[in-house]
Amino acid sequence: MKNKNEKTKFRLRDWVPIWAIVLFAVFAVAVIIEILSKSDKALADAINDGSGPVIRVALAKMTNFLPFSFAESLLLCSPALLVIFILLIVRAGNKSLRALVKFTSGALAVISLAYSVFVFGYGTGYYGRTIDEKLGLERKNVSAEELYDTAKLLLEGAEKELDSIFYPRGTYSSMTFSYAEMNKKLNDAWKKVSEKYPCFQRFESNTKPVALSEPWTYTHTSGLYCFFTGEANVNVNYPDFIIVSSAAHEMAHQRGIAREDEANFVSFLVCISSDDPYIRYSGYLDMFREVRNKLADADKTLYKKLISEMSSETMGEVVSFGNFFDKYRENVAATVSNKVNDTYITSHGQEAGIKSYGLVADLLCAYMLYGDGAKK
Repeated sequence: MKNKNEKTKFRLRDWVPIWAIVLFAVFAVAVIIEILSKSDKALADAINDGSGPVIRVALAKMTNFLPFSFAESLLLCSPALLVIFILLIVRAGNKSLRALVKFTSGALAVISLAYSVFVFGYGTGYYGRTIDEKLGLERKNVSAEELYDTAKLLLEGAEKELDSIFYPRGTYSSMTFSYAEMNKKLNDAWKKVSEKYPCFQRFESNTKPVALSEPWTYTHTSGLYCFFTGEANVNVNYPDFIIVSSAAHEMAHQRGIAREDEANFVSFLVCISSDDPYIRYSGYLDMFREVRNKLADADKTLYKKLISEMSSETMGEVVSFGNFFDKYRENVAATVSNKVNDTYITSHGQEAGIKSYGLVADLLCAYMLYGDGAKK
């Protein structure tokens, strides 16, 4: 027979499931890893290049077979899931305090798992060596003249493909292939880039078109990598050349390129490495827009000169994109979305926040004028 003391002895596993305790321990390690990674590039790279590829590939393969975005489905079902969660809490509370603590600790453990997956699968990519260090590019503050020269080269790259570009909607260009074929073409281009630059992870995956792309456009989001489902989601309401570039951008995130400017740059490398003229056109034109915008702030005279040198096709495409975006430019959803995104980016070491997307201009100048992209 048990004595009284044995009956009242507290055992943690009676209140918190063993699996939850394990997940909390992993969470604690993840917190320490992220803190240390912020000041140790070698550690950050070791995690991003070690456990990162394993987790990213595993998650991508688990959801890749689905023809729809699993992340979007979870978001749409979130109200129902929240109601179910509340009902389960109430049910556990009605049973006993122990049941309530068990259920709550289990739920918190699942939430902690999402953070652990983020750190070990993707998050340390923000703190490792920069892409210019990996590729041997000399990144520096650029002059207006360098911005102009880079924008001119990007424009020439886009306009070199014009004879192969289809314009069925007047000034808008269009893909002459399906979304699935776009994925294949981008995967083929990724293979080329990863062979030339082994620092880029190579694996086959498909981006996912977002079903509610039109309302999503009000948030000014052209794509999103969901780290806990491994999916690269793309807004297909945008013009086709943006869809292509955004798909390559999200694929870069899916392969561990966390910083936004670097994902933009790798997207460019992938697009211009494609055998398809429209993929190449999209990469050149989208990055032309980025550098053109920087030039507009740096030197109005050179900016006007650049604009005067655009063909009617590229000018029409860029102007049409501006007209398309006017509908979505000013709204509450965009303000909230930009604030959330800015906070997320700055919290992971990118002080420029959402402006970091435009910092790709510095990388493009280094690559196009002095690096592998320079004319020999």
